Amino acid sequence: MVKSKRPLVAIKNGCSCSMPGVWRAVAHSRGAAVIFHSPRACGHVTRDMGLSGHYRAVARREFVPRQYRAPLITSNLAEEHAIFGGTEQLQNCIEHVVGQYHPAYIVIANSCVAGVIGDDVQTVAQAAEKKWKLPVLSVPCCGFLDGGEYHAGFYYTGRELVQRFMTRQPRREGTVTLLGDRGGPNSFDVQEMKRLLQCFNLQVRFQFPGYVSAEELGQIPSSAMNLLMGGRPESYSWLRKLAVDMEAKTNVPFLDRDHPAGWQDTRLWLRQLGEFLDREAEALLVEREQEQRLNRQLCQLRPVLRNVRTVLCIGRSLLHFQPGWVLEMLELSGTALEGIILLSGLTDTQRQEMRQVLKQYTDRPVVEQQAGDELLEQAELVVTTHELEDDSRRQLFLPILPPVGVGGITAVLRKCVRLATRCGQRGGIVYG
Repeated sequence: MVKSKRPLVAIKNGCSCSMPGVWRAVAHSRGAAVIFHSPRACGHVTRDMGLSGHYRAVARREFVPRQYRAPLITSNLAEEHAIFGGTEQLQNCIEHVVGQYHPAYIVIANSCVAGVIGDDVQTVAQAAEKKWKLPVLSVPCCGFLDGGEYHAGFYYTGRELVQRFMTRQPRREGTVTLLGDRGGPNSFDVQEMKRLLQCFNLQVRFQFPGYVSAEELGQIPSSAMNLLMGGRPESYSWLRKLAVDMEAKTNVPFLDRDHPAGWQDTRLWLRQLGEFLDREAEALLVEREQEQRLNRQLCQLRPVLRNVRTVLCIGRSLLHFQPGWVLEMLELSGTALEGIILLSGLTDTQRQEMRQVLKQYTDRPVVEQQAGDELLEQAELVVTTHELEDDSRRQLFLPILPPVGVGGITAVLRKCVRLATRCGQRGGIVYG
């Protein structure tokens, strides 16, 4: 039977902690320091996430040496604080951070423990701000308690920075601020976005909130527009809230849609950007250039991938995975999609919703995991959201977030080519 390596648990909704979101929002903001008002273990969780990101960046040749990393310190809440409160512990922690790191500003993320105790972190932050004469921001999230998750921590941190540091500025025409993370300015996705914008002679000046220094925060409203880089509905909705807040505070407009994923979406994004800039004719020319670029790449990739028997395995809900760009990519490459297997990690509702969406894109059979053996036996290539136990299969592990533009499509397809051209019956997995 088809088996995923990861334990398959029915997921009703996303579930994550807001503190890593706070951390990521200012992780590379020179001058920032982050305090987790939490037990020490919460810091270890975020550190491990950062370590995974570090290795991922190295593997993809996106690592930036000597890039600033904000100090991350926990207030080290212990059992006695759960009874008597932890505000004094937090005050001591702030004093330590100011003396040790001399930050330009401090961001405090609250843990579940701090939320349960009911520590008045906002009052502590205001008192510390007066005492030390530097901004001390308290983010209104408490770990898992508020239900807002990672993206809420990211959003509220960005919102606090907007409210504290930004005012209306004269605009510099032809400049853009990117909102979101996506691995930072050196990542493939951000580079691809810059490539698309250069076609309109637009220059990316900042990537907010995680990759701007304390000195640059006040300059961000001088950009002529903001563009969002989310990647899926959940992250996009939070980034859109941030863009709305920024527009209200700084009067900088934003293109109200997520970044392009897949060819048809790239075409639409280019046209919408053209309308936004009042440069529709130019957008059509850029679209034609990108189409030619795509076709040149496909001429190299199709001969290898044409008629390769392929199966798509889906274990993520629509909240976290939109199948359209993947099915479009497989069709462009000329592979033969034999069918789709829905992995058992989906709830019944998520399963039905996914089936309805898949009908919009393909008429290929959609089967449950228990009935997927026959399909899998026929497959020469498995494109999957979850790694399968059978390592004799040639698996392409789909990226968590869809890649950007034409460059993103062809980058994933080149990895399919690597799998399809492996010697003999050799299997294995390639991460997209």
